[in-house]
Amino acid sequence: MMKLFKKNKEIRINPKYYLLIQDKWVKKMNTLTSDLSKQSLLIYLILFVIITGSISIYNIYRGLYCKDYKQTDIGIRINSEHLIVAKPSLNITVLPKIEFENISNFSLFIDSLKHTKEGKKIYDSITNCRPGLLDSIVFIKNYYKTNFKK
Repeated sequence: MMKLFKKNKEIRINPKYYLLIQDKWVKKMNTLTSDLSKQSLLIYLILFVIITGSISIYNIYRGLYCKDYKQTDIGIRINSEHLIVAKPSLNITVLPKIEFENISNFSLFIDSLKHTKEGKKIYDSITNCRPGLLDSIVFIKNYYKTNFKK
């Protein structure tokens, strides 16, 4: 019973791994910037601060003062054809005789599959893949026989 209520365990990563990654990053950045002079490093730093600061100020201004934003709605589409359920009229048969005969023939075919070895495998696979199929066929036959007598 307790196996059902196991906690989702987090994967623990050794803190030394983070230090190793940090050390590799520092070494890589040092090799990239070792050829630059102090003046060029200072220019890159000032450029970085100006760009990131201006982006931040722009986002803050746009968030506070701009009212013309586009809000996208994610709607669920519902096909209206499936919402309208028409009541069957008493004069029109819901299931034509030809379709009923096809269903009856299919039912006979399914029943005949039980008698052979290979057919039994097919019958079992049909009942496993479509568990409600045989019940539906019986229901349709009974419905047709009670409402539309041959």
